[in-house]
Amino acid sequence: MSEDRGTARRVLGRFVLGRGPLKRGSDRLQVLARVLLVLTLVTAIPVALAVATAAYSQSLGVAAAQTASRHQVTAALLEDAEALDAGSGTPTAARSTVSWTGPGGAEHEASVVVPRGARAGSTVTIWVDRSGAVTRRPMNRSDAAGEAFAFGFLAFTAIAVAATVTYLPFRALLDRRRLRQWAEGWAVVEPVWSRKVLP
Repeated sequence: MSEDRGTARRVLGRFVLGRGPLKRGSDRLQVLARVLLVLTLVTAIPVALAVATAAYSQSLGVAAAQTASRHQVTAALLEDAEALDAGSGTPTAARSTVSWTGPGGAEHEASVVVPRGARAGSTVTIWVDRSGAVTRRPMNRSDAAGEAFAFGFLAFTAIAVAATVTYLPFRALLDRRRLRQWAEGWAVVEPVWSRKVLP
């Protein structure tokens, strides 16, 4: 247990203080940049949760509105189902023209996805809106949760990427500055050091 604590202290010390006994102004700037990066990433979590919560509430409202404005009807196939292209991702589905009666007794026709092998005269259940036009099924809670997760993840990712993209060039700039200072210092010391060391 004590070894784990010692390792944790060394890692934390290396992160906060940097490496080596000599600390420069650029080292302190890099430590500050690291702290800001971590704080930004930690802050991104509640921000992402807030975005996800707001998106979920909004999606539930959309789902309720869609549920109120859409309903299912029975439609009759006017022709045999024609198999969809194999690359469509729905190998068990096909497409056919169907007919149904809308509000007020108006007849509607549309090409919709139906089970593969369906024959003319058979029936399928489709979703329609208040005007009787074909539409997609209304959103449910699972759909709302999926959208909320996507928005929350996108928010966290955007903040994390922005913070990282800001930190990395800053660190590279500090590294270039340290290398330049080292080269300038060595240019001054090297001739003196060479005269003392070399016979």
